[in-house]
Amino acid sequence: MTATQMPTMVVFDLDDTLYEYEPCNTAGKDALFRFATEELGVMSPAFEQAYTQARVNVKKRLGPTASSHSRLLYCHEAMELIGLRSEPHVALVMEQEYWRNYMLAMELRPGVADLLQALRYNDVVTAIVTDLTAQIQFRKLYHLDVAKLIDHVVCSEETALEKASLQPFELLAARVTSSALDCVWFVGDQDFDAPVDVLVERGVIKDGLGFVHGSSGQDRVRPWRTVREIEDQLDRSASPSS
Repeated sequence: MTATQMPTMVVFDLDDTLYEYEPCNTAGKDALFRFATEELGVMSPAFEQAYTQARVNVKKRLGPTASSHSRLLYCHEAMELIGLRSEPHVALVMEQEYWRNYMLAMELRPGVADLLQALRYNDVVTAIVTDLTAQIQFRKLYHLDVAKLIDHVVCSEETALEKASLQPFELLAARVTSSALDCVWFVGDQDFDAPVDVLVERGVIKDGLGFVHGSSGQDRVRPWRTVREIEDQLDRSASPSS
């Protein structure tokens, strides 16, 4: 495709794309470690070590699935590792503590709202394809106040495997009109957020363009640093001379 072709659909990643992930994750974990010290009597370094190992254990057992990201499972496993008996109600409280503080730290990246509104103005279909469970991802979208600007959402909980398998993208393709697949843009932070070349090769989409942080080995993918760069590309595509 030419870089000036107007997209028929733009597919966004959520985490570390519409907002910056690491400050939120840090805020959530800090809250967990405080809870462990104040409510469980476990010093922060010990619980942090257990939580880190719990995350490794859960991901190894479950593989590339939505539930492998579950903070509830991480907390439950961490308590087992530090020698506490299984206490589901405590794990639930800890999970809520994590996500409450996580979301308090969430801020929409500059330019995201303007870009989504510009896409809506130009009748471009908007979608989110994201790894993780639907409940928490839906909450994030409403907390960021962008849910009303998104036409379709696919979470990896809806498929057997995560985005790297392409299954969530294939599910999205099955849900939208065929015309939406003519020229699809993908915006994310990692290469698997924008699998343009392989989706074209498999006939899932007709053509497209990807934007990811850093370099990519794909012909149709380019790096981006700010949302404004993507909006500028949209402006060029929408101009009569393009």
